Amino acid sequence: MTNFYTLTRTELLEAAKEFKFIWLTLFFVILGVTQPLINKYMDVILENVGGADGITIDPNRPVPSSGEVLLSTISGQFNQIGLIILIISFMGLIAADRNNGMQDFILTRPVSLRSYLLSKLTGHWLISMFAIAIGAIVSYGYTIFLFGSFSFSSFLLFLLMYSLWILYVVSLAILISTFIKGPILIAVTTIAISIFFILIKGFNNILFQLSPGGILNLAENQLLPVGELNYFSIASCILFILLNLAWANANLRKS
Repeated sequence: MTNFYTLTRTELLEAAKEFKFIWLTLFFVILGVTQPLINKYMDVILENVGGADGITIDPNRPVPSSGEVLLSTISGQFNQIGLIILIISFMGLIAADRNNGMQDFILTRPVSLRSYLLSKLTGHWLISMFAIAIGAIVSYGYTIFLFGSFSFSSFLLFLLMYSLWILYVVSLAILISTFIKGPILIAVTTIAISIFFILIKGFNNILFQLSPGGILNLAENQLLPVGELNYFSIASCILFILLNLAWANANLRKS
């Protein structure tokens, strides 16, 4: 437990030195603010940038609800642009240690592989969720200011469910890092697999629910209920996280 705490603290301190808490949070705040503003002032934006020629905006179009705006922020901004930047930010989480010899230095000490991997998972999950939570809270504030109230408890439940998806993405990056040495290739592979799990929703809903991406459906249902809640996806997502860590542990033990 002491080793785990020390290694996790080291990860967080390293992120603080690289100003990751600041720039990553600012990035998600910008994403969180952009979507409500676009939804509210699309016609004004088009007029001011000169792009309204030939475009007719129905003045009687229905005003989206707060839940719909929050959902579009998460699905359209956080889960696409945000996810890509997030993965790029921690693409070297194990590869960097291996390439500069830090991994050998750590593992030749009385430090277990489990503590090492869990510290990577916990540290980068905390960094990611700090940025995402701040960005989401700012987006929540802007949304209820522009579109009306929304249940804060439902919003917190959404964040809780969404944090499991982020935990899975970090565990996936850890697993891929044990196979591939190049940080860019790690990022590309992690992004491709993560987006695959998001996109299969449109092709096969059963496969989507059984995949780690199924937790996204449960999270989004907290913002805008559109079907039955499938709590099995919580267990499914946790199982995939544990499998990723076990596989990464086995790979590192072989190397």
